[in-house]
Amino acid sequence: MFILGILIVFGVVILIHEYGHFWVAKKLGVKVEKFSFGFGPKLLSWRRKDTEYLISLIPFGGYVKMAGEDMTEVKSPDEYAALPPGKRALIVASGALHNILIAYFFLVPVLMLGIPRYDGTVIGSVQKGFPAEKAGLKAGDRVLTVNGIFCKEWFDVVKNITEQANIAPQQPIIIELQRDSEVLKVAVVPRLMEKEKSMFKNKKRYIIGIGPKEIIVSYRFPQVFVEAGKEYVRLFRVIAISFKLLFTKQVSFQELSGPVGISRMTIEIIKAGIASFLYFIAFININLGLVNLFPFFVLDGGHLVGLLGERILRRKPSKKLLEVGQLAGITILMILIVLVTYNDIVRILTEKISK
Repeated sequence: MFILGILIVFGVVILIHEYGHFWVAKKLGVKVEKFSFGFGPKLLSWRRKDTEYLISLIPFGGYVKMAGEDMTEVKSPDEYAALPPGKRALIVASGALHNILIAYFFLVPVLMLGIPRYDGTVIGSVQKGFPAEKAGLKAGDRVLTVNGIFCKEWFDVVKNITEQANIAPQQPIIIELQRDSEVLKVAVVPRLMEKEKSMFKNKKRYIIGIGPKEIIVSYRFPQVFVEAGKEYVRLFRVIAISFKLLFTKQVSFQELSGPVGISRMTIEIIKAGIASFLYFIAFININLGLVNLFPFFVLDGGHLVGLLGERILRRKPSKKLLEVGQLAGITILMILIVLVTYNDIVRILTEKISK
């Protein structure tokens, strides 16, 4: 069951991405020679009209092979190379855009079934003997600000407490909270957790001993479509903030996960039920879509940068330049895959040893 779940996650995300390229290419009149789910040796194949459909051995990827994709001499108007840069850019971007947009439609059944989520910044639990209890914080309080910094999500509460405590260790932080109809300000001195690692790079882990309140959220037709849109925006925001923290080096690169980590997360998500599983697929779709738009070689974003350059210079890149760029991109991508896989393995081994 777990193996099937992992294959479904990767399969759905990859098929959505590659179908995006395939569908737009067909709409623009480009001949698609191959549509493959997976890489490596083919396990199964069939032909329909001009396209060969394949299921290949390695399921963590896929590709669409279009006529004229090697950008050599144009022999037919139905080749990829025969299109102007703008239309080729549509084909390149369509895979990532399909992933990003389709995530919304996974959230609709999720919110109909009902899913546990944090109730904004509402405190659900207060640990005994920790600074929050001593300062008088209670379950049900809604955190508004931490040292004057507004908190919209629970992630903001954790991040702001960590940052403020690292700036001024052992100094009280002022938490503004709402309790019923009252707005209170409470001074709390966070406790340093010396043996625990912070997810934020070069920062020590400080806590005050509070946990988020979880609620089950579900909606009926037609309100579910509106609420799915709100949840989509919220999820998109959380992912965008995570990328920002990574690129500004506020979060360590070691927090990144690859196929091994995603597979492990999938197993845990399956145990939580179908709603959580669909939510996870939406989450992975947005992640993959955004990552593919990064301006790196091999990724779709790198191709878009090249097409922009072609549009500005009004000439196609040489075959030699394309080969060098592709080789460099594949090398960087392989290094990244090795590093994130290393992160996953080290994380799993560390948890096993600590237990």
